[in-house]
Amino acid sequence: MKQKNQTETKSIPGVTLEDERNTLSEILAIADRNLNQARSSVENLADELHELKEIYDVEDKEGLALWFNTDARFQQVRQELLRMERSRKKPYFGRIDFTDASLLKKECYYIGKAAITKNSAELVVIDWRAPIASVYYESSLGACTYSVKGEGAFEIDLSRKRTYEIENDELKDFYDSDVVANDDLLTKYLARNKRSVLNDIIATIQQEQNEIIRKRPQHNVIVQGGAGSGKTTVAMHRISYILYNYDLEFQPKDFYIIGSNRILLNYITGILPDLDVYGVSQMTMEQLFTRLLYEDWDDRKYTIKKLEREDKTACVKGSFSWFHDLEAFCRRYEWSYIPLEDVYTEKTHRLLMTRSSIEGLLKKFDYLSLPDKLDKLTEHLMAKVENEIYGRYYTYPPEEQKALLKYYQTYFGKREWKGSIFELYDSFLAEQREKGTRIPSPGNSFDLYDLAALAYLYKRIKETEVIQEASHVVIDEAQDFGMMAYGALKYCLSKCTYTIMGDVSQNIYFDYGLTDWEELRSLMLPGEFDYFGLLRKSYRNTVEISNFATNILQHGNFPIYPVEPIIRHGKEVRTTGCEDEGRLIAETAGTILEWQKKGYETIAVICRDEEEVSKLTKELRKKVELREFDAETEEFGSGVMVLPIEYAKGLEFDAVLLFNASEENYPSEDGFARLLYVAATRALHELVVLYSGKLTDLIGTTVSEEKKRKYVVVRQEQPARRVREEKPKTNREIELERVSHGKFEMELRNRIGPKRIVVQNSIEEKRSEKARAANSPSEKSEFGVIPGTNSLRPLGHSKLNLAVRWVTGNKSYVEVTNACGVLRVTPICENAVRITFAGESLGRLPEIPAEIELTPRLKWNYREDKARVEVKFGKLLLRIDKKNGGISFYTEKEMLLLSENPSLPRQIAGAPQNKTWTYFDWSKKEVLKARGAVDQQWLDLKTTAKYISFGAKSKRPACVKSNSGYQILVPGGRRVMCCTIPMYGSYLYTEGEAQIDYFFIL
Repeated sequence: MKQKNQTETKSIPGVTLEDERNTLSEILAIADRNLNQARSSVENLADELHELKEIYDVEDKEGLALWFNTDARFQQVRQELLRMERSRKKPYFGRIDFTDASLLKKECYYIGKAAITKNSAELVVIDWRAPIASVYYESSLGACTYSVKGEGAFEIDLSRKRTYEIENDELKDFYDSDVVANDDLLTKYLARNKRSVLNDIIATIQQEQNEIIRKRPQHNVIVQGGAGSGKTTVAMHRISYILYNYDLEFQPKDFYIIGSNRILLNYITGILPDLDVYGVSQMTMEQLFTRLLYEDWDDRKYTIKKLEREDKTACVKGSFSWFHDLEAFCRRYEWSYIPLEDVYTEKTHRLLMTRSSIEGLLKKFDYLSLPDKLDKLTEHLMAKVENEIYGRYYTYPPEEQKALLKYYQTYFGKREWKGSIFELYDSFLAEQREKGTRIPSPGNSFDLYDLAALAYLYKRIKETEVIQEASHVVIDEAQDFGMMAYGALKYCLSKCTYTIMGDVSQNIYFDYGLTDWEELRSLMLPGEFDYFGLLRKSYRNTVEISNFATNILQHGNFPIYPVEPIIRHGKEVRTTGCEDEGRLIAETAGTILEWQKKGYETIAVICRDEEEVSKLTKELRKKVELREFDAETEEFGSGVMVLPIEYAKGLEFDAVLLFNASEENYPSEDGFARLLYVAATRALHELVVLYSGKLTDLIGTTVSEEKKRKYVVVRQEQPARRVREEKPKTNREIELERVSHGKFEMELRNRIGPKRIVVQNSIEEKRSEKARAANSPSEKSEFGVIPGTNSLRPLGHSKLNLAVRWVTGNKSYVEVTNACGVLRVTPICENAVRITFAGESLGRLPEIPAEIELTPRLKWNYREDKARVEVKFGKLLLRIDKKNGGISFYTEKEMLLLSENPSLPRQIAGAPQNKTWTYFDWSKKEVLKARGAVDQQWLDLKTTAKYISFGAKSKRPACVKSNSGYQILVPGGRRVMCCTIPMYGSYLYTEGEAQIDYFFIL
């Protein structure tokens, strides 16, 4: 549900346990009925696809178009079926009761993972992403507001917030509280095994998490969150929320999810189907940069190499200063590539451009790529050249003019750069070596920061055709990547917005990851509404595990963001020493078997590196069953996993065993403190530490109180220069603002504009009005009569939401549905189309006028993309803008003929009399005429308003003809008026019909 239905009245469910169980039974019955209907629809569409396959030949264009249309509907209904199946398992988890401040009536909504509808107009469960559901997560009991996109804020008095425990169609318990998911309920959820990634986290989203999820996607967001604070879950829910509430601006293909390894990506994206999200691209940062190299990257020739923590060159290449050095190198290269001398004409030696003006333009457009800089310089030069060639002082022969234009068109260089970015990168490295930075050439094997540099060089020096990539990038475990990667990413995907989640305390890449957020905040949060937030609470670990992990972290000499664990107690962390390696392995196997007896389903044995993993796996497999570890293909699931710390980061397990935490493996250094902290915080319920030899001081010693206080970060989560987002206006405030603005514009026009046009009723008009009063329109034609002033005023230009919600089609027509009704486009013949629009379902339509010849089996097709819907057939092409629902009519060669007004395409009124308005953008130069009772009689419609119909009993359609080569026909039997007076707007008006119906003919 995208907004609250304010017109519907329904009874409020009871609040006792018996009442709630009855309500659950009713909702389950509705969900079952919907599920059966959806299954039936899927089966019918599958049969229809099978039938189309049998009827039409593979090369039949009409059959192919029908196949694609039916398949699109099939995919849509199948996704709806999956959504219903998920919501059926647990139909809802929350409830809100409130009184609407404007309607003064009590209302109640149940909240679930997906909406459940009783019929097309009645919701019994609303989607957690709906605007009104925000009060469940954010607001305390009492007066509060929620905002609806494009409609402002709504005031309510919240009287109840209830959270439910439902299992196997049975209501186990419920909780009433002022905040979502009190600690008792949270503890119950968190105490469960890690059977699935998502669990019931939607029911327990906290206020600090919800604030981030519902941030507008047009702004950048960086979030610092401790281990177990829900960063990954928040990021995935944010994608789901954006796709639900900003469906016209964003589609799944507009998102990239970036992680540091495939295991993490498989883990985090596994929750997306449960959030009703499909088709989102997910990749490692290395894969993203190879993607941005397009045709220059060849998998057969080049390879990606893994970064090693001990590689000191990575510390240099991963820094922000390295990126700035690359920027400066590109700037010098561009200035050497582009001619900088004064530009003169050959014969007249007139100065066209000075060196200083060329340099000024290069500085002004420094942010542009080399091809775009060449375009800007050429644009300025060609303006000077054309002034010279066509000037009065010297006449150039035509052939010479052509030669000069061709010469100066490529004076600064051709747009297509012919060099190699790999050779250019080698040149940069050679230049850096001359300055004393010893970075070897990578050859044909590139690490993350080599790829970042190559992608930057491609975008800045080579790219000529901009390819649309993602609109929003979500980066998880952001601290794993150095500023070099972010600098390149920001330039290569400059049109994107970002959601960046991380924890600098978990930077296990030592010198080249992020140890604080300062540089990244200055780069990624330039706007006043960009957001830096903190997730302080940890929902993963028990208090005992959290305290143990925090003690490890406090040994380091770096800033620490404090974590507040949810109050959930468990076993103390067990630390056990072993005499030798054999005893270590035996103790590991025994601990695993003990955990499996307890019913723990996800168990991790965490080692320092892959070498230790390989050795331990070989021995441990003799005693217990293990999942196979593969860094590229492994997916998170039940069982025992043996993996290195770097691949465990971001994951969580029922129980974790930290293998051989000796001083030798983990010396008392900052980097190893972070490594151990990451390993310890993977455990939900139990943590065991085994070691041989001396236990690392990072675990074995305590930290002084003075040092604990020294590195704790206490700053506010918002940057000082950020201002709060504007508070949404209420409907009343919006209404008053519009009235005030309208009065201001009217007064301004009266002062500085032309005098107001006042249409006075003429004697002839008054006579015609009397005649109409005496004679019904059905009895007497009124063609050419001028309407009264009151009739000219349209319904009122309130902002209707005609944005396209979904599109369906069949063999005969395409239907486009929006919040206000259904628009149907029906191709009639090679040069005619029927346009109909109704507030609900379309009623019976009049017959097609005899002058339009119907073409049987007319071949046509439609397609949709992010911005519009296109219908193409014969000599016509129609485009429907998804944002405003307006139709534009084109010839087959895409020459625009006519458009509906984009700000208000059409309106319908049902009381006290059925009326419709279709608003057209007729140009001032266009000549419009209306056809009379005979074909030779035409009435001029320039800057006037006249009735153009022929009475209720006449079958002759009203006709408007344009000198642009088209006609508009409105079926006979209804009152039709055409208005072209600027003061009132340009539109076709009908009276007596509840739906718009007209024919557009080329």
